[in-house]
Amino acid sequence: MHQDAIFIENDRLRPIWRCFLAVVLLFAVSVFTLEVLETVFAIQDVHSSVMVVAFWQSLIGLVATLASYKLMTAIFDRRPLGSVGLAFHPRWWRELVRGLGVGAAMLSLVVALEGMGGLAHFTFSPHPMLKVGATSFVMFAVAAAHEEAVFRGYPFQRLVESLTPVGAIAVTSMLFGLAHLGNPHRTWISTLNTALVGIPFAIAYLRTRSLWMPIGMHFIWNYLMDFLLGLPVSGLNMAPSILTAHVRGPAWLTGGAYGPEGGLLAMGAILVVTAYLSLTKSIYISEEMRALVFTPVTSDWPETPITIFSAPPDEGAKRD
Repeated sequence: MHQDAIFIENDRLRPIWRCFLAVVLLFAVSVFTLEVLETVFAIQDVHSSVMVVAFWQSLIGLVATLASYKLMTAIFDRRPLGSVGLAFHPRWWRELVRGLGVGAAMLSLVVALEGMGGLAHFTFSPHPMLKVGATSFVMFAVAAAHEEAVFRGYPFQRLVESLTPVGAIAVTSMLFGLAHLGNPHRTWISTLNTALVGIPFAIAYLRTRSLWMPIGMHFIWNYLMDFLLGLPVSGLNMAPSILTAHVRGPAWLTGGAYGPEGGLLAMGAILVVTAYLSLTKSIYISEEMRALVFTPVTSDWPETPITIFSAPPDEGAKRD
């Protein structure tokens, strides 16, 4: 095999190398974001809550991630940023709402099982909720968009081309689980469940080639656990909630201090949702996303410079 063929295929860098470059870029972005935030908080002598820190990390990380993907899609893919899965095509809001419904159903199944088994009950909290609810909403929405862009975005999509969908799901889901190893109260079950929940998120992307459904699933799961039910989210208690959760029983079943994600009941719900997303015929790729993702690329390397926020050559008529 010619040495160039290891790196180049059809006059373009092979998908596996594009994945590798994107991962390196994301790592650099993550380190830079963390350093900037720590420096700003130190200069301002700010002692922020977990929610505030998480919001700014997610927001800056999301913007930097999308800028990185814009660079990658423009230079190496000859496609607009929307091809990564965040295009506002005509069905985007339906997919988002579908994701909200699926994520809420998944959590409801866990809570219903806990309730029927006498493992959990909930009482109303006396806290003012409007401001907290709005803040929590924005924080979890940005965090869900950021995590899905990282784990189901450009690197995952290039792995799908290189390793097949099953291989890409296995690799990114494992990394998704390992990324939560630093969370408080984690156990081997919580790590396994976090990896497993990456599977329905990835299937939702693959069935639509859009990130709106997995973002909706991811967001509503975290938001309802935290703001509505008062349950820990991956070991973290963010803010006051509408309800106060009273959970008892073995942690291996309910998740204990880690939250539902740390128990076997959540594992059952994840498997049910995975089966549903895999088998239902009502989820499909919109024509607009099909065109963005699968239309053959006709141009080779660009003849003119490309800036991060410009459209790729021959894509000027399209908008993300």
